[in-house]
Amino acid sequence: MSKFKYGCVTFTWSMSGSKYVGKCDHMCKIIKQAGFSAIETQANIMGNYWADRSMMVDLLQEHDLQLSALAFGNAYHNPTLTDEERAAAEKIFDYIGTFSEPRLSLSHRSTARKNLRERQLNALSCLNEMGQLAADRGIACSFHPSSYPASLFLIDGDYRLMLDKLDPEVVSYCPDSGHIANGGMDVYEIFSTYASIIGHVHLKDISADKQWVPIGEGVIDFPRLLKILDNAGYEGWICFEEESPRAVSDPDGETLDAGRYLVEELLPLGYGV
Repeated sequence: MSKFKYGCVTFTWSMSGSKYVGKCDHMCKIIKQAGFSAIETQANIMGNYWADRSMMVDLLQEHDLQLSALAFGNAYHNPTLTDEERAAAEKIFDYIGTFSEPRLSLSHRSTARKNLRERQLNALSCLNEMGQLAADRGIACSFHPSSYPASLFLIDGDYRLMLDKLDPEVVSYCPDSGHIANGGMDVYEIFSTYASIIGHVHLKDISADKQWVPIGEGVIDFPRLLKILDNAGYEGWICFEEESPRAVSDPDGETLDAGRYLVEELLPLGYGV
């Protein structure tokens, strides 16, 4: 029996611009209604819930949800963290340390793929430094690469370097099924090869022509991915993230549909908590 836990990423609502900023209560209500057990969010959509962590603690208790992870990204241009980056890290460490089993979902911001290898190595060095600082405070970290055109970690060669240089003792890997496929890689090979260092998971779907689509309507074989994780003994959060055009117009409905896919298609296969 798998020991997976299922959450939902609030980026689905962030795609609507500022409409849902500060409306964590609304998002938690929909996430719970959809059948998920946790929310994964980020400071720029939390509003007062970021300013006052006690509000978030109370909100999660009200909806019987957990905080699966808090997303945190930076550009990391230098081989070591700057004073400004360390200060930002300490602020987020202070916040997330309030919650049980705190986890950061680390990301990297980039506007171009220039000086690629140097910038990749600098970013990875800083991510490892971030991971060590977090580990010293009892906070787990996972790195979540994306597949926008300027990403430093986009295609197969980037991933091999990334997964070779990350220190899995302090920064695990957070695969995102959609971003892996969008980068032209074999999703199942990546999950299988690096299963031992996976510490957090994002699921989203994509079409054959690389357009984001609702979960279950694209080319990703989610039962196959869950079987790979189960066979590897993965125990942790699997968080659904919707980025299709329909998510922009109706993030609530898209999230509820994702929950139905989980309940009707995946849980009957035995991939429950």
